Amino acid sequence: MHCRISSLSISMLVLLLFSTKLFAQEQLIPLQSNAVIQTYLKNNPGEKLQRTTSLDTIILPFIDDFSRQGIYPTDSLWEDRDVFINSTFADSPFTIGVATFDGLDYAGRPHDSLSSADAISDYLTSRPIDLSGLQGNTTVWLSFLFQPQGLGDIPESNDSLVLQFKDTSGAWLHVWALEGKADTAFTRVNIQILGDTFLYKGFQFRFYNIATVNGNRDHWNLDYVILNKNTVANDSIRDNAFINNKPSLLNEFSAMPYRHYASLSNPSAAMVPSIIDSVRNLNYGGTSITYVAEILNEQGVVEFASTPSTQGSASNTDIQYLTPLPYSFPTNLGVDSASFLLKTYFSQPGINSNAHNDTSYHSQNFYNYYSYDDGSAEVAYGITGNTDVKLAYKFDVKMADTLRGVQIYFNPVGLNVHTKLFQLAYWNSVDVASNSDNLVYKMINQKPANVDSINGFATYLFDVLLPVPAGTAYVGIIQNEPQTLYGVGLDRNTDSRSKMFYHVDGFW
Repeated sequence: MHCRISSLSISMLVLLLFSTKLFAQEQLIPLQSNAVIQTYLKNNPGEKLQRTTSLDTIILPFIDDFSRQGIYPTDSLWEDRDVFINSTFADSPFTIGVATFDGLDYAGRPHDSLSSADAISDYLTSRPIDLSGLQGNTTVWLSFLFQPQGLGDIPESNDSLVLQFKDTSGAWLHVWALEGKADTAFTRVNIQILGDTFLYKGFQFRFYNIATVNGNRDHWNLDYVILNKNTVANDSIRDNAFINNKPSLLNEFSAMPYRHYASLSNPSAAMVPSIIDSVRNLNYGGTSITYVAEILNEQGVVEFASTPSTQGSASNTDIQYLTPLPYSFPTNLGVDSASFLLKTYFSQPGINSNAHNDTSYHSQNFYNYYSYDDGSAEVAYGITGNTDVKLAYKFDVKMADTLRGVQIYFNPVGLNVHTKLFQLAYWNSVDVASNSDNLVYKMINQKPANVDSINGFATYLFDVLLPVPAGTAYVGIIQNEPQTLYGVGLDRNTDSRSKMFYHVDGFW
């Protein structure tokens, strides 16, 4: 949920993380769309809709750990773009970046929003690969890591992930499949490729999932796909790699208005004290890895660079780097907005590792909004009750300003709720102990965003400008129909539950 507050507007992004131990009135539900993909396409209108045709077959090895930048599979390796490349849906990923299968198309919309049936949803098809000259060879293996659910929705037993090989006649043959289950661990699979029917120039393999195709649900995460010769089952993956995205450099928010940050008497107190990061050593044995963190401004000038930190590591261990951050963003830029880039990277003398997962980026934005989340919703959050259902999100506003509006990522979660009504509300206090609140303003007759909105987040502008003093503000919704699950996007990578309040059946 975005809530906007500033002289122009303030946007407080409310993609909430709640504990999985929920009260009866709170429910986690699958999403119906993917706002990250929709926003990407909105900001990149020239993105091509069709893949280019590769004239040459791929020469082994074929390796992809999905750590490259972008939300679609790498064009030089894969033919289609149904799956979502991301670093937010996996739980305890092997390395940073996975390919996520769901019930959505390439644009982040349901394949069939009116259907509750299971059907083939996403394909991930390799480019043609040259396996000629390997007839009779027993050392050709395909391996991959998969994870049902992750931080997303559980694929049910009638859902599945399927692997097929294309034979010399052009037919696709089933070679592996697994039905859905609740599980967040990655498992490695090894498939030996044998016989003249597969060992030819132009061989292809593909994954697809069977899912409920009306939303962002029934998730599978795929990682580290390797096809190679002269190998064996469970052959070592040798790599050093980042594991997770970087969090905000602000200790309270993921984003806030620049003028509000500049108004702080002690801006350094708003910063995290250090950057904490991890590099995973995958089967390289003893090695030495040097880590650096940099912060760059919008002109690409390095404003902060850490002293290179070098640590030794044994095989299959994670190296923890803690970089003190004696830095605060400048407050004298004389602008209304600014953006900075956190770039972290590492090097290993004498080791030729995967270059795509040895650098990580995080944009620190100072625009006209406050937010807590990382910009990605893995599931949706809803409240049911008999009466008086309200949802309020707490923000510590740093300077007096004007509340202009709210942006909310609503998901119909398989239910058509975009004709339902709610009230947009601003409170200046909510007190659980005394079961009290002070409602300053509400705007009636608002509707959840249409499921086909390309904007992802829907913008709701108040019909009056609301002065907001420095201090605590609560922004949220009052449900007109208590039993309706409106479905607000929920970020399961960011723990902001202490900022979330709900009211049901007379009680906060």
